[in-house]
Amino acid sequence: MCVPFAKDLNTLYRSEVRMVDLNLPEKRSFVGPASLWKRIVAFMLDIFIIDFFVIGFFRDITAHLIGGTTDLMATYALLNKSGSMVTSLTMIFVIIISLAMAYFVLMQYVAGQTLGCMLVNIRVVYQADGKESVKPGLWQCIVRNIFLIPTVPFIFLWVADPIYYFLARKGQRLTEMASNTRVVEQFEF
Repeated sequence: MCVPFAKDLNTLYRSEVRMVDLNLPEKRSFVGPASLWKRIVAFMLDIFIIDFFVIGFFRDITAHLIGGTTDLMATYALLNKSGSMVTSLTMIFVIIISLAMAYFVLMQYVAGQTLGCMLVNIRVVYQADGKESVKPGLWQCIVRNIFLIPTVPFIFLWVADPIYYFLARKGQRLTEMASNTRVVEQFEF
């Protein structure tokens, strides 16, 4: 009896393998509102990223400007003496807020999610005519992140947004409702 070559064995083996149909149901999935804990974790991760890359960069500069003091009254007295120092710190503050706002707005506009959202598998969508699969536009991203600006009209959103989130049944913050956006996750079963 002749022994077939290795090439012939592979052909013989492949022709005898049969696929068995297990009749398993297909994976089903749906998109629903993101859970509160995922939203909080994503936001905390994003704040950590901003703290590390943006605020961390300016930390040494501000410490140098105020003389490295941690005493509140000494810092206040120092700022009262020097108007140029106040201007410099104000400019640094504006730059930090602008970079933080740019991070949230541009990431949500370009990718539909920030790095924190990517890590917990949630994303921001624009609700257009009942369809929730549309990435938000630039203005929607600006409106939904306006609470990041810590000035008098917008600082009230720090209180209003969470209250609205818990009172509204849709799982949206006030700024999300105003921008017609939602934070969603995909559920599979």
